[in-house]
Amino acid sequence: MKNYRDFDTEDFVWDINFRIWVLSPNREVNAFWEKWLEENPDKTDQVDKAKSIIQALVIKNVAFENEEVDELVSQTIAKIDENANSTTKKIKLFYTKQNQWLKIAALVILIIGVSISYQQILHQSIQPKGVYEKYVAASTNQLIEVKNENEVTLPIQLIDGSLVLLKKGSRISYSKDFVGNTREIYLSGEAFFEVTKNPEKPFLVYANGLVTKVLGTSFTIRAYDKEKEVTVEVKTGKVSVFAQSDARVEEKATSRELKGVVLTPNQKIVYAREEVRMDKLLVELPTITTKKNIKPQFEFEDTPVSEVLQTLEKAYSINIVFDEELLSNCPLTASLTDLQLFDKLDIICKGVEARYEILDGQIVIYSKGCK
Repeated sequence: MKNYRDFDTEDFVWDINFRIWVLSPNREVNAFWEKWLEENPDKTDQVDKAKSIIQALVIKNVAFENEEVDELVSQTIAKIDENANSTTKKIKLFYTKQNQWLKIAALVILIIGVSISYQQILHQSIQPKGVYEKYVAASTNQLIEVKNENEVTLPIQLIDGSLVLLKKGSRISYSKDFVGNTREIYLSGEAFFEVTKNPEKPFLVYANGLVTKVLGTSFTIRAYDKEKEVTVEVKTGKVSVFAQSDARVEEKATSRELKGVVLTPNQKIVYAREEVRMDKLLVELPTITTKKNIKPQFEFEDTPVSEVLQTLEKAYSINIVFDEELLSNCPLTASLTDLQLFDKLDIICKGVEARYEILDGQIVIYSKGCK
């Protein structure tokens, strides 16, 4: 754990966890920093100054990494050098890598005053390059890489019995014997995973800045290098996801519990890489999760809407929030067997003059009851 007590303003500016709090906070990050500030009130001025600097460096909600700052400034100066005027030379002299404060000031001046090829430079600088390669290079284990260059999905059986269905144009790297306390996979592209359960040895998938952790379940990950988002969709069981930049990433990865944002069947997470932001949603077409030999019935005759919604909850393993007392007096007669979940909900809501929303991976029903 970093000792933030020893940080000065400049250290806070370049700390990834601090920048996540400033630019794309979540509940957990907020709780950490609010508690830290309560315990370290003498650091408030430095924290406020660092926040102001970070916010000044954000263009269109893009948070620049330290290396990206170097690259952006260097490329911008190189572009201006092509025109070789006296103003350019002064700016170039002003910028030195040895002085971070001058770097910050130079970046702000360049962003405000220079328009030459700006959009092209910005687009190039914010695209993470070689994330998969960095993961693989940092691994201490000897890895096997499998690429799928065919048109059809490639099945891969792992030594623990888990199955990976690798999509076209995708690749994975993994340890043949899964040595250590975890089972680690590095993914570039898209794959479906059906993981053999082993609570003693968590299964981890690293993909474009997002870590997906499971103990035994099935899910799909889409994480192409050229795309700005990483998506994880759960088919069965539970998974947890957290950012690779999370201050507690090692603790969450090695724990036998599922920590982070937990997903259940028919839920998905969309991770915006540039903003380090996660959105918990439902999949586009939720599927029934009950066992094949147990077929839920969706034929209702004068059935209280509260019971109808409870039936949907069990069938799709999705939490539906509603006022049970209010809707228990609303009868529904309808045949919903051959309809998708959202079509079912449309009919139910029309029947009782209600509406629904998807919030944080669950369904919320709004109703005033029956007339």
